[in-house]
Amino acid sequence: MSNLEETHKKVWLALLFIIPLPTLSILFSLEISQGLPGNLVFILTKILMITIPIYWYFKLEERSISWSPVKQKNDLYVGFGFGIAMSLAIGIAWLIFGSQIDQVALRELLKGNGLTNPIIFLGVTTYWICVNSLLEEFVFRWFIFEKFEVKVGSNYALYLSASAFTLHHTIAMLYMFPISLTILASIGVFIGGLLWSWLYLRYRSIWVVFLSHAIVDVMMFGIAGIILFDIDVLH
Repeated sequence: MSNLEETHKKVWLALLFIIPLPTLSILFSLEISQGLPGNLVFILTKILMITIPIYWYFKLEERSISWSPVKQKNDLYVGFGFGIAMSLAIGIAWLIFGSQIDQVALRELLKGNGLTNPIIFLGVTTYWICVNSLLEEFVFRWFIFEKFEVKVGSNYALYLSASAFTLHHTIAMLYMFPISLTILASIGVFIGGLLWSWLYLRYRSIWVVFLSHAIVDVMMFGIAGIILFDIDVLH
């Protein structure tokens, strides 16, 4: 086997290993054990999602460190605009379809993870907006998109990376929403992943996409807080 063939084989192995990790974490937490075991698996999964791409780039490909710099200030404005537009679309969708969510069942489902505790919820929200959204851009755009791009080209990579991004979100939503709403939300997640992959392709900076992603997570956790703490915002 040539060096090129060996490299391509390793690319597929890396993708096949890292893409299911978030899904396995969700399944373990919701199907096997919440609380401490589920949280430990969650932390281990996040560590692997960081270390695998780092090992790949700096050990196997021997790349130099890059902070994925923003080339122009206006690039961040684009990311901000995408984030606001996507957040508004999510808010409108929730106002239209949110009544289909069984809020009591959802609160019971997430109670085991402590998310019905306001302090824990605030901590998780802060982590998700400031850290997890950046980690997902690091993994799904900087690593997964670029690896698919090397294998199949930019156009196919857009859809494949968006599909990988949608996978674990869909699994999680199946536990929280009725199937019709899960399908609708999954389409939205796929479109979001597609737009974020395009932003990365266009600007080659995860910070542009991270800004957009973080703004969307503010909206998502705002809605989650309304549901979990039974806040009436419509009257």
